[in-house]
Amino acid sequence: MDKYKEFTKISKEIFKIKNDEEFGNKIFELLKKIIEFESGYIFFLNPERLEYSFNPKCKSISEISKNCLKENLEFKNSVFGVVIITGENFSVDDKEIFASFAAIISNIIKDNELTKVIKMQIEALQNGYTKIHKDTKKIIKADEVKTKFLSHITHELRTPLNSILGFSELLENEFVGKLNNKQKEYINDIKISGINLLAMINEILDMSRIESGSVTLNKSEFEIKTAVTEVLNIIKPLALKKQITIKSSVVDIKIEADYQKIQQILFNLVGNALKYTNIGGEINISVQKSGENLLIKVKDNGIGIEKRHLKKIFNRFEQINKTFPNSTGLGLAITKELVKLHKGGIKVESEPNIGSEFTVTIPLC
Repeated sequence: MDKYKEFTKISKEIFKIKNDEEFGNKIFELLKKIIEFESGYIFFLNPERLEYSFNPKCKSISEISKNCLKENLEFKNSVFGVVIITGENFSVDDKEIFASFAAIISNIIKDNELTKVIKMQIEALQNGYTKIHKDTKKIIKADEVKTKFLSHITHELRTPLNSILGFSELLENEFVGKLNNKQKEYINDIKISGINLLAMINEILDMSRIESGSVTLNKSEFEIKTAVTEVLNIIKPLALKKQITIKSSVVDIKIEADYQKIQQILFNLVGNALKYTNIGGEINISVQKSGENLLIKVKDNGIGIEKRHLKKIFNRFEQINKTFPNSTGLGLAITKELVKLHKGGIKVESEPNIGSEFTVTIPLC
């Protein structure tokens, strides 16, 4: 049979064994059916190493001194090895067939290497996924423990704190006897500190409930003016201490919503304004109807927020200005979640040293 026809047949056999563990031996056995040779070698370069061999007599390229045929192994114009056969009296046909043989096995070897790399990457990804899955379970479990702990501890803290606030209220109103001015000042300080601490505890408790998905709406119909008035009465001691004027313009309108959560939205926004407004400043609260929505605006002339920070202020534990005490960094994050529960929206406009204006939109029905 013509050598070239025989090589065409052999080439098909080579492709069939490309994934065979005995690939190195078998390709030389197939080649031997066409070309008579003594030994066969495939050396990889950079660094040099003997990768495959047939009837080997040498361990390095430099040791091969006999008559031989030698062809580079190339992939995308880059030489990565050589294939060598030793023997006598190689014909012109042998040399041409051997060159074609080298080209074929070059592509097969590189294809095998690429397959190995892909398999390793897939295995690494699978291992990584398994580890992430296990770690995620641990994180979820730890998060559940954290949520339960926060919920429990905040409940436990609120009980004695409510007693402190209640008794300070009794003392301030002189139900158990007259107080001098200095005593009244101290009692007011106790009350204000208690209010601040209670707000922080409530924020942590609320966020733990939100994270656990246990917050639901308990809707009822009520006058929005009543909710605003109660919030202002609670926050009045804080405003007096900083000599901040609070002005309100509230429409007399009924809304169907969760009364306590609407109060909390108001408390958080007004409390935030008080925190970042300097002594002698002013806060304006506006509640009005806008189409089918209730529009709540809380505006202050405080320190303001730089534009680059506006997108971050609703993130959990985000505190843009850390010089102010009594803050968990949760107030605005909770406010946003409570507004979302009402299918509403919240936005802010602010300029440094001019002030901020928060606008909440709540559907009326």
